[in-house]
Amino acid sequence: MQSKLNALLFFLIFSFCAFPVFSQQRYEVGSDPVMKVSGTSTLHDWDMVSNEASGTATLRLSAGKVTTIQSAEISMPVKTLKSGKGQMDNNAYKALEADDHPEITFTLVEAHQDGGNDWKATGRLEIAGETNTVPFQLQIATEGTGLTLSGSAAIKLTDFDVDPPTAVFGTIKTGNEMTIAIKMKLNPIN
Repeated sequence: MQSKLNALLFFLIFSFCAFPVFSQQRYEVGSDPVMKVSGTSTLHDWDMVSNEASGTATLRLSAGKVTTIQSAEISMPVKTLKSGKGQMDNNAYKALEADDHPEITFTLVEAHQDGGNDWKATGRLEIAGETNTVPFQLQIATEGTGLTLSGSAAIKLTDFDVDPPTAVFGTIKTGNEMTIAIKMKLNPIN
């Protein structure tokens, strides 16, 4: 009996030491995230920026590096996007149907490491009540007890059944293609 117990203890110790230690951790979006939407128009290029977002992510780390992104959900209130031009903001909110669909959301479907801190992530992006699968290029790095996440994706408004906004009786037209860029801190949830 004692030899069986010793063999079991040896096996457990060997198993623990022979494999790298992975820790799964849930994170939440920290304060002052930056989400920027950039595009073009017949008048000038433009940016709209939001510093409000919420969400969570579950990641697996080994030796201080992210090895797996298991899940992620992020949402941003549409009306927190600001260009610095009130009329442009109002046109954007109308085009994005902000009163009926007040949030832009992203839900991760899958993510694959693309070398070092680089990741290719695919998820369901919902804009104006329409959902499409969108690829994001991401960078994730550890920073103290948290993580920094940055990345971007190119989309077309018409893919979300959104007509590009116009102004001044249609003489100023927004381009169909936009870039969504994010930069945020993810803090561990204890």
